[in-house]
Amino acid sequence: MTPLLSVIVPVYNTEKYLEECLESILDQTFVNYEILLVDDGSTDNSGEICDAYAEKYNFIRVIHKKNAGIANTRKTGFLAARGKYISYVDSDKTIDPAMYAHMITQAQTHHADIVLCNILLDMGTKKKIRSNRVKSGFYNKAKLQTQIYPHMLFGGENGTPGVIPSLCNKIIKRNMLEKVLLATEDSISFGEDALCSFPCLLDAERVYVCDEPFYHYRMVETSVTHVYDPQLIHKFILLIELLDQAFTQRRFDGKKQMDYYTVRFSLDIIRNELLYNKQLDLKQRMQVVYHYLEHPRIAQALEQIAPDQFEQNNAIKINLMRKKKITLLFILFYIKNMFLNLWRNWFGKNRFCDCVGGRKR
Repeated sequence: MTPLLSVIVPVYNTEKYLEECLESILDQTFVNYEILLVDDGSTDNSGEICDAYAEKYNFIRVIHKKNAGIANTRKTGFLAARGKYISYVDSDKTIDPAMYAHMITQAQTHHADIVLCNILLDMGTKKKIRSNRVKSGFYNKAKLQTQIYPHMLFGGENGTPGVIPSLCNKIIKRNMLEKVLLATEDSISFGEDALCSFPCLLDAERVYVCDEPFYHYRMVETSVTHVYDPQLIHKFILLIELLDQAFTQRRFDGKKQMDYYTVRFSLDIIRNELLYNKQLDLKQRMQVVYHYLEHPRIAQALEQIAPDQFEQNNAIKINLMRKKKITLLFILFYIKNMFLNLWRNWFGKNRFCDCVGGRKR
């Protein structure tokens, strides 16, 4: 029997968490689904764990391939999937037992192209719900245009998107996801969720938003030392350009939202460069940031947005970005980072980073 839902799990070196992830999918009260485990060239025991589960359950299939990144891995799983609806689960995360039963029921009841839910952030000793900044319920195209699209990338609360860009808190009709996902370049390694989720929402005719935090996002403990990505600036600019193109193709006037989205995450880009680039001295890092702020797309966004739409500490930094007061920016980032490190060391908390609708590989 053809499954109604295909659950695709991209796997890459997550042996520590993989079994818990798979058990949470197997614990679903919904039963009409298949699981596709796509092993992206793992070098730990993840591939063996995948094979063991496939031998035990006839509705689990495994694909082993050379490492090619998350975009290619998601495509590989999609092309092998048979379900009418597609869902993704990261292999170090878990889901609520009621997730798919509830979301598929809403999809069928409302003939929805997309159903999305909230996310539970698990920080070890503390849990927090990350919510979509739109009301729960059913949206036809008219309501999407008036109530979802105007807040999709900028929800008005500290510049965060109104709709969580993750693919993992959604089920999406196969034919809706296909043309967007397969058009995404394999080389995209930053913001790949946003590049799929936002265009799919614009293409959708019927969407249902759930209030429940069904997707459980574990804040994986990491080293206190931030892993610097020397390509992050270029990846982010590429993401903005591709989103601009996707919106233009769909005749969506998202320029204002994109400006806020760009500025909000530029704070993270600049912080990454100033604090964690150990390859350059501080003067050279500041020069890199200066050139970044000179980029036409970044400069345009800074000119158009109103800093008072952000919370005060970010509004101050944005005003410094506008004036290219990079030394003062560094001082603010440095002081905040110093206190965060003291707090972590004192309380032993997990460190986490909420990235731009994507994950690091």
